[in-house]
Amino acid sequence: MKKIVYFGLLFILFSFSELKSDSSTHQDSLGNHLWYIEMSGKNIFLASFNYEYIFAKNEFLFDDVSLKAGIGGLFIVAFLRFEFPVTINFIIGKKHCFETGIGVSFDYVPESFKYEYPSQVVKFRGSIGYRFINDKGLIFRADIIPIYFAGSGLNVFYGISFGHYF
Repeated sequence: MKKIVYFGLLFILFSFSELKSDSSTHQDSLGNHLWYIEMSGKNIFLASFNYEYIFAKNEFLFDDVSLKAGIGGLFIVAFLRFEFPVTINFIIGKKHCFETGIGVSFDYVPESFKYEYPSQVVKFRGSIGYRFINDKGLIFRADIIPIYFAGSGLNVFYGISFGHYF
């Protein structure tokens, strides 16, 4: 009788562990593509839509190396400024990740809007932040973004992002 109880308990234990392994996805199987929407802290109306492609895994000290490109801008009723960021990100971690990156941002302001900002600007940008990836591929990002350009010097912003792997 004891053997039947022990085998029954082992069967239940292995059944639940098998179910748990099916419900959790390893981060490497989520795909190499992700998109996210980023809101910037400088202005509540500043947002961007970004696409990121992971092109290298387990290189040197980093778990992932990715290239990010996006489009965004300052909008209230109409777009007042367009922004096109391109960044290389270096990611350490699988679920709770440290992220750092370096890149450029190309800004364009339509001639019809007259405010103190050049019509075309190239900015150098960095990022240091945190990235959380859940088992279903949803991501949350929070980062500090230092940006340098000649007309304004060094400015530090923050951003919050939500998105998904595919």
